[in-house]
Amino acid sequence: MPTPWDRHYQIDSGIVRDLVGRYKQAGLHGAYTTGTDGEMHILDQAEFRGLISAFGRVASDVKLPAQAGCTASHTDAVIERGRIAREHGVNRIQVALPSWIPLNDSEILRFFAALQDALPDVQIIHYNIVGTGRFLTGADYRAILQVAPNLIGSKHTGGNVASLIEVVAETPEMDHFVVDGQIVPGALFGAKGFYSFVANLSPEIALKLWELCEQGRWEQAAHLRTRIDALFRRWKSIRPDVTASPALGKIATRAGIHPGMSLAVRPPYNSGEERHVDDLRRLMADEFPELAIVD
Repeated sequence: MPTPWDRHYQIDSGIVRDLVGRYKQAGLHGAYTTGTDGEMHILDQAEFRGLISAFGRVASDVKLPAQAGCTASHTDAVIERGRIAREHGVNRIQVALPSWIPLNDSEILRFFAALQDALPDVQIIHYNIVGTGRFLTGADYRAILQVAPNLIGSKHTGGNVASLIEVVAETPEMDHFVVDGQIVPGALFGAKGFYSFVANLSPEIALKLWELCEQGRWEQAAHLRTRIDALFRRWKSIRPDVTASPALGKIATRAGIHPGMSLAVRPPYNSGEERHVDDLRRLMADEFPELAIVD
């Protein structure tokens, strides 16, 4: 879920509530906030609390499984965010490693052990991304589970199919997830689901893609995934001035599931503009009609 700002760069809790309600109505399996597209890297703790308060309340009201990204630059800040999430009814959190200086093996174990001690009743999913300087392997997860049994899953955002196979094989008791670009090989080799950018643009297409994978209709799933990739390549060619993932997420959301979504992202990143929304809608209608948004 992208984070909606009002014109004063305050959290727009009304859009948060409406957007989560739309996720539920669309049939999506869960909602996740404060990841990369949620601008986790620029939220202070007060803003995080305000966002999670609105998010947790509506997720509980509509009975949609919820997860909060609690990544921060040091252990105590991650724990504080985890406690805020728990306080507002979100007992499943996602964390990346503190990343300004990459952690060594003993520091990784120390980090997860501290989360286990402070948040023993909170489920943790590790956001496995190379940008932290450490892309964890199945052997790494096996070691972490010895000190942090509340680690229940991972979000696999890089590497290759071989690395995913190794992670799944080494830790079958964990639930491993992928992102849009890896969904077909991911599902084939044991991923339990995917964190979806596409779902904000077209929840119907995201759900269809996963359904095809669950049914083992690999040729159809691969074709649909290829068409989605082609859409994003074409889209990239017509909006070279906007590249930040949160900005793209908000353009896609405004073009898709929520036409009232704010386009603003915090400077210095470029925000999207209404012309970018129009371009994306036109591109889908003209060149990718099978991916067209269902109003």
